[in-house]
Amino acid sequence: MEAVVEICVPDIISTLRDLVYQIPPGRVSTYRALAEALGDPESVRFVSAFLASEEARTWPVHRVVHSSGAVGRSFGEDAIRAAARLRAEGVRIVGDRVDPLARFFFADFRTDRPLARLQEEQRAIAKNALISPLPKCNRIGAVDVAYCGAEAIAAYVFANSKGEPMEFLLARVVTRFPYIRTYLSYRELPAYLAVLREAKEKGLWPDVLLVDGSGILHPRRAGIATHLGVLVDLPTVGVAKGHLCGDVNTEGMVIGEWRPVLLDGEVVAGAIRSARNRTLFVSPGHRADVQSSVDLVLDLLRGEELPSPLHFAHSIATESARA
Repeated sequence: MEAVVEICVPDIISTLRDLVYQIPPGRVSTYRALAEALGDPESVRFVSAFLASEEARTWPVHRVVHSSGAVGRSFGEDAIRAAARLRAEGVRIVGDRVDPLARFFFADFRTDRPLARLQEEQRAIAKNALISPLPKCNRIGAVDVAYCGAEAIAAYVFANSKGEPMEFLLARVVTRFPYIRTYLSYRELPAYLAVLREAKEKGLWPDVLLVDGSGILHPRRAGIATHLGVLVDLPTVGVAKGHLCGDVNTEGMVIGEWRPVLLDGEVVAGAIRSARNRTLFVSPGHRADVQSSVDLVLDLLRGEELPSPLHFAHSIATESARA
């Protein structure tokens, strides 16, 4: 790992705020139009949820409506009040909808579409990912992150080949990027990089790193395990607790069983049934492949829901966030 590894994290919240303020009085836009202005129409869930949150309570979010024209909602304000504010600006409201929407619609945003830029960066990361069998794993690392307000707390566990923890480290970093599906790297990597710098300095560098998240099981083949692995050139394995993408039938699986996960017709991960009927989605990040990644995780499960080092990292991060 280089002495300093940086990742550029755009200020998405400030960009979204600027976009909302670009909507003139007497005009409306939609959640999807804002998502497209951010650079990814699939971010519409984030946009709608954030604009209804307390953080956006002072923004003119009454000018943002649904694609049907239905009036949206903001923190502490119902649709009736939002409709009244729009009427006061000269917008025609029939029932609970802007009518006709096309007459009042605004989409002429000035934007550099930051999420589109991040997608290109992810595609470049994916091209640099090496898919090959894991090396011999005498030293195993694991990272997980928990949150305390705006602070991300990354836990790193250093374990032996049996998955038995020997050391752990913590790093705290202020989070500057919100949770947006498929962009987890930009939220959590700054904390992971901080704790890995300390691990390098203290001689606790692993042969392989387990990461809470996806590897190549990602729409652009660049989940957080892949992104992190490429940045620090370390064998990484993604262990995700949720099903981000890909096709797999998990019905009837028993503990210890795994099944291939296909993405675009290619096996990119394994779905593993662990303790308490949890399904983990294990995918290679960098300098790993599907079979060796699945084999390693199965060997480290030890009757738990998560492979042992990752279980400890999760517990340490969670407890630190609660303290």
